[in-house]
Amino acid sequence: MRCDSAELAEEFAEASEHIFCAGQWHPDLDYKDALFGTAADFAKSFKAAYGYEAPYQAAQSAASVQVFADAIMRAQSLDPAKVRDALAATELQTFFGKMKFDEAGRNIAKPMVLCQIRGGKYVIVAPKEWKKGEAVIPRPAD
Repeated sequence: MRCDSAELAEEFAEASEHIFCAGQWHPDLDYKDALFGTAADFAKSFKAAYGYEAPYQAAQSAASVQVFADAIMRAQSLDPAKVRDALAATELQTFFGKMKFDEAGRNIAKPMVLCQIRGGKYVIVAPKEWKKGEAVIPRPAD
């Protein structure tokens, strides 16, 4: 997410200005839960623990453990079939987003976000319910 895996804004500050990046998660999203708090709370805790910004993969991994723990508790068992059935019935709000799975196991409840790099920051520009700024199109001339 946010092109952070490639560290575009950090490694290519001028060249990456105004490019778009689709992503799974962003600390500015207003998702929250009882375990991690808000997306921003998770990002702050992650940075304090590891010394760098939380990539979406870390947030997604933490949320997946949360989903499994919830499914195991609802299944009241570690039996694979019971846990699978509990996972299939999951409808859970997490700091990473809503979780609900289709028959193939894809999360169908959480949309992606679109960011634009501006001033070295990843600014959410879509979807409209989460945008923190307007998309700058076309890219300004140097």
